[in-house]
Amino acid sequence: MTDPQIIELYRRRQEDAVAETQKKYGRLFRSVAFGILRSDQDAEEVENDTYTKLWFAIPPADPADLAAYGCRIARNEALNRCKAAAAGKRVHAASVEAELIECIPSNDADLADTAALSAAITSFLSSERPDKRIIFVRRYFYMDSTRDIAHLLHIPEASVRMSLHRLRKRFGKFLEGEGFEI
Repeated sequence: MTDPQIIELYRRRQEDAVAETQKKYGRLFRSVAFGILRSDQDAEEVENDTYTKLWFAIPPADPADLAAYGCRIARNEALNRCKAAAAGKRVHAASVEAELIECIPSNDADLADTAALSAAITSFLSSERPDKRIIFVRRYFYMDSTRDIAHLLHIPEASVRMSLHRLRKRFGKFLEGEGFEI
């Protein structure tokens, strides 16, 4: 079933929408959640929460890309769960976020700043080679470990770590050039 057909099922409030979404994207949503939470049980719960959020979001939302929309929901749900569980403990997601802290604007951003940062990230990634984009996105969106990224791309883990280090430096310089205060 195509994404527009699944979205139409959501609009009509047909329960098949969730079943079709699960069939097509369930593993993806769970993978996104597992990358952050590192727990099968929590990832399964986030996957189910994602279907609920999709049910209530469509309509009025009309996502152009159901997979990306669902992944964003799953990622946000997993991060919220991670923050709630962390309560002062150092966890995987927090350590990944700490890597980017030195490159991300430090002030409390309003919605316009967030949109500008999002556009800047997109622009930065479009200027990078495809393999570097994959490394950046897998690490900082999907929160994959460097070992998992190395396995996925069939390269040494040290190469992934070095690429991430260099990407962060270039990203920080890019943001400064775009007028962001780091």
